[in-house]
Amino acid sequence: MAPMEHRTCGRPNCACSLPISERFVLWALRQWQCERALPNEGSILHQGFKTAGLLAALPDFAIAMDAFLFGARRAIHIHLPTCAQVSGDEAVLVALCGLAQGDYDGPLVASLDVLMAPTASRVAAERLKAFAVALADSGLRLSPPAGESGARLH
Repeated sequence: MAPMEHRTCGRPNCACSLPISERFVLWALRQWQCERALPNEGSILHQGFKTAGLLAALPDFAIAMDAFLFGARRAIHIHLPTCAQVSGDEAVLVALCGLAQGDYDGPLVASLDVLMAPTASRVAAERLKAFAVALADSGLRLSPPAGESGARLH
């Protein structure tokens, strides 16, 4: 059976151009932005992580996002869940998850140190790593296999 072709709308910076793994991270970022608390059982974020088999990774994700919220050197721009466009900050956060998943700890920490206060960046790095590993274990690969070019985000 031939692999399914990934179709996009052709609009620049549209979320439909992202692979499903990156769309999940983008969705989670946006839902977290709306809920802004450790999600409880009835929340959309909780239900989404549960459906994806990632419920155990939800606290790591939420703590990493809290570290971004409180430790970022400037406000992070995250769109509403219904927006088709991917903001530059959203693209950076998804890419950081890819670095964490790909064992690029040096570039991950260096990037976080630029974006955040040092104490917050350490917490974010540790929790992003745990979240990204859980994504990989569930089949959601953010970093390309060795030898494949990276940087799918714009």
